[in-house]
Amino acid sequence: MTLYPKIDRTVSSRDEMVYPGQEEGYFEVGRQALDLIRLAQQVCNREWLPKILDLPCGHGRVLRWLRGELPYADITACDLNQDGVDFCRDQFKATGIYSEVDLDKITFEPGFDLIWCGSLFTHLPLEAQRKTLDRLLDWTVEDGIIVLTLQGRFMATQLERGDAEFADNVDVVGLLRDFRSDGAAYRPYYEEPTGQYGLALNSPAQINALIQAKPGVILRAYLEQAWGVQDVLILYKKSGYFSSALI
Repeated sequence: MTLYPKIDRTVSSRDEMVYPGQEEGYFEVGRQALDLIRLAQQVCNREWLPKILDLPCGHGRVLRWLRGELPYADITACDLNQDGVDFCRDQFKATGIYSEVDLDKITFEPGFDLIWCGSLFTHLPLEAQRKTLDRLLDWTVEDGIIVLTLQGRFMATQLERGDAEFADNVDVVGLLRDFRSDGAAYRPYYEEPTGQYGLALNSPAQINALIQAKPGVILRAYLEQAWGVQDVLILYKKSGYFSSALI
């Protein structure tokens, strides 16, 4: 039987991920993230994780599980949602850092042993995804772990079949057309004035090509539909591990 830590089940009244009558589902999603992080520790052979970044942290859906699992860790909570950052700081003893749309403007010190990045790439334009991945790698220590989530073939299938419950504010036809032709696609939400926040789809082939261009990154796992409807990528930073001549 898998054992899980006791967690602080305090939920902010302003947490947008909690729906009335579905509170247990909220905690289950966080627990599933912990399972994935445990898997990442196994495949990367990293038991000790003293410094962790949760970006975007929200109001602690996953961070509360990290705090319960790794009480010794210095956990940084980072998000554009400043109320969420404040809640994670006060409730879960995290270091709170307000995020920026331009990640180059974030001022925290790098050196994270683990970065959990859930439901961020799923909303970013493709070029912003590439830039974000570069920043995550910059912030990770040698032999550090990055666990991030994506929308892939499963979400595309849900959209194709009309089964997705949260895509009525995006150009699904254009999104799927680009995904079929290019293996990756992005469309902004209709209500998003900047065009920089919407729905992104990434195929395994496109992600593998992106990672292959980085000789200091080992792709330890690519798990389709492993976190709800989202795919999960486990990356292990190992500078110069692969020959740059092969890129």
